[in-house]
Amino acid sequence: MPRQRDYKAEYQRRIANAAKRGLSRSQARGHAKAGETTVGKRTVKDVDKFEDALKLYRQTGNRAAAAKAVGIAPERFSRFLADAVAVFGRGKSLKISDDRPREMVVMTNGECHRIKLRDFDHASLNGDHLNAVKAFLTSNNPNSLRPFAGKSVLDVKGKAHPLETDPNTLHRIAASGEPAFPEIYRIVQ
Repeated sequence: MPRQRDYKAEYQRRIANAAKRGLSRSQARGHAKAGETTVGKRTVKDVDKFEDALKLYRQTGNRAAAAKAVGIAPERFSRFLADAVAVFGRGKSLKISDDRPREMVVMTNGECHRIKLRDFDHASLNGDHLNAVKAFLTSNNPNSLRPFAGKSVLDVKGKAHPLETDPNTLHRIAASGEPAFPEIYRIVQ
């Protein structure tokens, strides 16, 4: 005969263990409130689906249709939006503010470094710089680098990383065989 489970004791253990870890009662139950972090782990496949749904949502403005198109529940997608981005307005006035940190290759101080950049604005500036470096390396025209002279990007800790604009240094980095452009950026959780 199978052993009888004591559901009440299991629930009390779950709540007590969560309290030891500093989690709320709702997080322990697996249904975190808005603003609280979820305890369960998302797989890489899930994260990709959420990012695809976010891209569709930006294009169409229809939250439920974007979620269903990539195969996730609209409720889960709404939860992802509440945790990850700020959504303002509806329809044509829809604005999505995405300030999650992004990990990117940054050319600074004569080297390439993978750095977690603070937000979208810094990632965008760095992406523009990388495109300008590519244009410079193919044309050898330093005019594309001039807008980035004296500019820097901030990492998640607030440290400034000046963008490399010296033509000789950029040629040396390109000749070193270091893969400088493996992927433009990836959002880190």
